[in-house]
Amino acid sequence: MNEYLHHVPGRMRIRARLFLSESRERSQALRRLRAIPGIRSLRLNEKAGSVTLYYDTGIVSGEALLDTLRRECPQATLPTAAPGGQRPLRAASPRPIAAEIGKMALGVLVNKGVSFSLASLLKARI
Repeated sequence: MNEYLHHVPGRMRIRARLFLSESRERSQALRRLRAIPGIRSLRLNEKAGSVTLYYDTGIVSGEALLDTLRRECPQATLPTAAPGGQRPLRAASPRPIAAEIGKMALGVLVNKGVSFSLASLLKARI
């Protein structure tokens, strides 16, 4: 887990190892984030290693905020912005669709196997 970014206008979540435990670097990074113009509030989730930024869309755009984050918090590796800001921001290394389909298929197979095994045990008991 090096980086993760989730963004909707007015809210941006960043996950990085930097935010997992108390350190001088984390304190400095949080101080820098709070000082960015347009940031209304900030919420740290130490267990998840993430920071959620709530910002005023009238003062700063998501792309501009991301650029500022790259300059102010070089410890957190962040994805590059889409050119022209045409597409929404995404995680730096999204999971391929094939991996998602495989994960779902495996879940279905395991569920069916457990259901069949349970049904067999109940029939044997009766």
